[in-house]
Amino acid sequence: MLNSKRIVVKIGSSRLANPGLLKPVWEFIQRLLEDVTKLRNEGFEVIICSSGAVALGLNMIGERPETAGLRDKQAAAACGMPLLLNAYKQVAAEFGFDIAQVLVTLRDMEDRKRFLNTKNTVHRLIDADIIPIVNENDSITNEEIRVGDNDRLAAKVATMVQAEHRVILTRIDGR
Repeated sequence: MLNSKRIVVKIGSSRLANPGLLKPVWEFIQRLLEDVTKLRNEGFEVIICSSGAVALGLNMIGERPETAGLRDKQAAAACGMPLLLNAYKQVAAEFGFDIAQVLVTLRDMEDRKRFLNTKNTVHRLIDADIIPIVNENDSITNEEIRVGDNDRLAAKVATMVQAEHRVILTRIDGR
């Protein structure tokens, strides 16, 4: 889509994972991708920055958010990412488009060569009419090498792709 507008949409875990059951909130994903379809039809290129992998993987490792330590969260991310992407992929197929996973770390945003590789990947996916789903690679990051949170990641991605808009969808109050 030449000369189209770009929008980065960040989705928080609280929107994607039922807080009690730690299962995908299918209705929300359905409505989200319906809106993404409308945006695409209006000429927007959409990049999604998605939380949710850790929350969706906690059940698999027998943990709860309030008791999970760093190793638990890393393992939960590894377990939850396929669940999250499967949910996106199933619903996206209903709307006639595809998604792709782009996992990043702080180094990918700070090292020029890695930054350009990430940027080129995202642009190539957009050129192929595939929605990039960007997430921090939580299974290998720790506090010292984290981007921070996915709100910050969405801001970095928006800058990277020169997005005109960034939308954050969460249940958490803003400050």
